[in-house]
Formats: sequence, structure tokens, C-alpha cells
Amino acid sequence: MSNSDPSYQECCLYFTANSLARYINAMADDAFRITGLAPSYAHLMLILIEEPGLNQNELSHRMNLKASTMTRFIDKLIGMNLVERVQEGRSSFVYPTEEGKKLKLVINKALGILFDNYCEILGKDLAVKLTADIHKANEIIRKQK
Repeated sequence: MSNSDPSYQECCLYFTANSLARYINAMADDAFRITGLAPSYAHLMLILIEEPGLNQNELSHRMNLKASTMTRFIDKLIGMNLVERVQEGRSSFVYPTEEGKKLKLVINKALGILFDNYCEILGKDLAVKLTADIHKANEIIRKQK
């Protein structure tokens, strides 16, 4: 590769996506600090508040996480008295507790802070387009699996 050629860091989706994810993760950690939850746990809580009673397989699918990771997430939230697991036969359904439901406002506030922060850095147009493009790419890849 000559000095004028773009580096693998510029043209490889894997490296650029992971680098961006590290930047966004740091921003999300800061924004979600007000919730007392890591961003992934807050995301799971929003899903459960909006759609209580989903089973663990559906939650794993929605968040693109392995079943064992979802079990660990749910166990931690149960320990924090934010969700409860209800067993019905072989299926397990997850519901937010009253305490968990109270987090919706602060989680939405954290989402707003995060959005404002990355829009300030990237510009709103790029931030919104980038989010839409990444979502579209995720959907295309998900359908291939």
C-alpha cells in the first residue's frame, strides 16, 4: 500500500465500526450514569417497560445477544428488583417491577443526553443518517442469519 492509499482502518468495516463503537460506548456510559445502569441494561429495561412479558429468546433476538448473556442481564436486573421472571411451563417471561417502570423517564433522559452529545460532535444530519444506515445494515445482516 502506498502512502496515498487508504489504510485498512479507513476501508474495513470491521475496524471502523469497532472504533466508532468504542467512542459511542464511552459517550453512552457517561450519559447513562444518571440511570445507575449500564446502557445495555437500560436498553433492556426500555424494551421490557414498553413490551412487558417477552420471553428470554425474544429479548436475546431483539438485542442481538446470546441466550447466556441475556440470562446474566436478567439475573442482575432481578437482583436489583427491577424485573421479575415468570416461569410458565418451559418458557420464561420477563416483566418490569413497579420499581423498574419508574426508570423510564430517567432512561429517556439519558437517551436524549446521548443523542445531543453525538449530534453536537457529528452534526445532527450525519448522526441521524449514520444511525439509519447502521440500523439498515443490521436488518440486512439479521435477515441473512
